[in-house]
Amino acid sequence: MRVFMYSQDGFGLGHYRRTCNIAEEILALEPGARILAVVDTPAVSSFPPVTGMERLKLPTIVKTGSKTWRCADSLSGIEDAVGLRSQMLLQAFCDFSPDMVVVDHMPTGALGELKPLLDRASQTRGRPKLFLGLRDILDAPEVIRSVWSQQGAYDYLQVYDSVLIYGCRSLYDAELAYRLTPGSQRVVYCNYVAPRDIPRSPDASPEKPFILVMGGGGWDAYSLGQSFMDAAPHLLRELDFRALVLTGPNMPFSQRQALESRAAGYPVQVQGSTQDTSPLLEQASAVVTMAGYNSLVEILQWRKKALVVPRAGPSAEQRMRSRLFAVHSLVRMLDPDDLTPRRLAAELARLLEADAVPNAAAIPPLDGAERAAGVLLACPGEARSKVPAA
Repeated sequence: MRVFMYSQDGFGLGHYRRTCNIAEEILALEPGARILAVVDTPAVSSFPPVTGMERLKLPTIVKTGSKTWRCADSLSGIEDAVGLRSQMLLQAFCDFSPDMVVVDHMPTGALGELKPLLDRASQTRGRPKLFLGLRDILDAPEVIRSVWSQQGAYDYLQVYDSVLIYGCRSLYDAELAYRLTPGSQRVVYCNYVAPRDIPRSPDASPEKPFILVMGGGGWDAYSLGQSFMDAAPHLLRELDFRALVLTGPNMPFSQRQALESRAAGYPVQVQGSTQDTSPLLEQASAVVTMAGYNSLVEILQWRKKALVVPRAGPSAEQRMRSRLFAVHSLVRMLDPDDLTPRRLAAELARLLEADAVPNAAAIPPLDGAERAAGVLLACPGEARSKVPAA
């Protein structure tokens, strides 16, 4: 079994982590499988690969708006970069000759870069199975409909054997919001994708409140870290605490240094990144975080109190997810437009005193990786012929 996985994530880590979680479950069900993950994550080398999964790194491009992108290195034009990436993807697909292709997040890839690969795959005799995986919320429905229409993505939905949604219809009906039908052959809700369960310590409660501040990948987490440092003196008037600011591997070194300088004299540590956040989440009395998919799912997995400050843009995704989770008493939300040091300190102090968040009864199923792997492997492959070289 050969599995080709595409993960576009030039801004953060979320898509790559979800890809790894699903890959681990595929390998658990099919130990002899070979997986090639073609990824864009700038910090991919900071994380150990999944055993049994090889990685191919694409030149990084970064989304700057709903329809605009730029090259991360600023040395080449975006059209040239996308053309190169498209060639790399097609060549890797042809050389690897997969039984299955799993595309994450974008039906035709960034700026349509997957179209040559999808054309080749769908026209090949004994073609591989094709799957599109979508997180719970992509962006505002009207934005996705406009972008997908402009890029011809709706025309390509029909080439996929199934569209997998890594969320729950009861929380957000992505099929309806993004008009996935009637173009899709099949839509399957797989539930939220969380890492494999980690054994919990019998008693991980700290002597004093431990606040974990997480910035996701870190490219745009400086504002949150800076706001927490500004809030620290106000919070110290309310309670005795210790805190760790986990900036994320993509935060510029100068910004991390600035946070480290600000932390001097306060019970606050600053750390760039960690390969496994589980021990930190297990210890945390409360978490201050942005609203990335993986961050919130892991917080729910550990049933931790969370104060969520969503990213302001360029996508509405994080604000939408924050509001949705807050309505269901899964997190507390502080809109970035309302973010001040005093407000952050007050909300965090209230959160530590409250017992209602998260509402355990409202936590959605988190077995999405296992369910997605089951759906992928349940589709019988047709007799496969060698894909012609590009």
